Amino acid sequence: MSVFKFAAALLFLGLLLSGCGRKTDDGQDAHMAQVPSTMMQALHTMDAHSQALPRTDNLDVYFARLMRENHQAAVSMSALELQHGRDATLRALARDIHQAHQRLIPGLDSAIERMLSQPPTYPEHTSQSHQLAELLEAATKGLHPAAHRSIAGDTARAPAQVEEQRQDAGTGDIDRDYASLLIPHHENSITLARAELELGRDEALRKVAYLILLDQQREINQVRAWLRQHPGKAR
Repeated sequence: MSVFKFAAALLFLGLLLSGCGRKTDDGQDAHMAQVPSTMMQALHTMDAHSQALPRTDNLDVYFARLMRENHQAAVSMSALELQHGRDATLRALARDIHQAHQRLIPGLDSAIERMLSQPPTYPEHTSQSHQLAELLEAATKGLHPAAHRSIAGDTARAPAQVEEQRQDAGTGDIDRDYASLLIPHHENSITLARAELELGRDEALRKVAYLILLDQQREINQVRAWLRQHPGKAR
């Protein structure tokens, strides 16, 4: 399926989740709201917001909130690529991601509001609810060390040295930073989607999770192919 068909499918599901025909203003793409200064800043913001999310017995809501933060990070990273990136292939991918993810956020907001107004999907503590909680919790951890090692190009780097890169501006190549960091970002989203598919109970969210898993794996494959075609050493 093409990028455009996937974007259209995700937009359609976003409108289904929102329960209305609200249309995102494409003019938002022009001013690129919430553009981070670096790709890493977008990921650190996502991490901080995800860790600060309130814990709830409604684990479908927790999934939707975590996925919202992931979508926002993708929007921010793509906005930075569109502002400063030079590679035509990555810029085209960034444009698709920016538009599709931005349009899904209002749908997730509406889904969260809908689910909060209903009885929890996990009214009692069960082994299944505990397992989903653990999976979702695990998906909020471990992203940044992988991201740091990816951008540093050194998996053997000591923890103290990894921490020194927490505020790193990157390699100095926006295109390479975008491609490299999109991989761990999307892997995080796929972990969330698999948890929701395996144990989630909200059917609308499960359908979205399925498309997210397919779509983001395809985008991972795209940027990996780009990285193979554009070998280079991180600084």
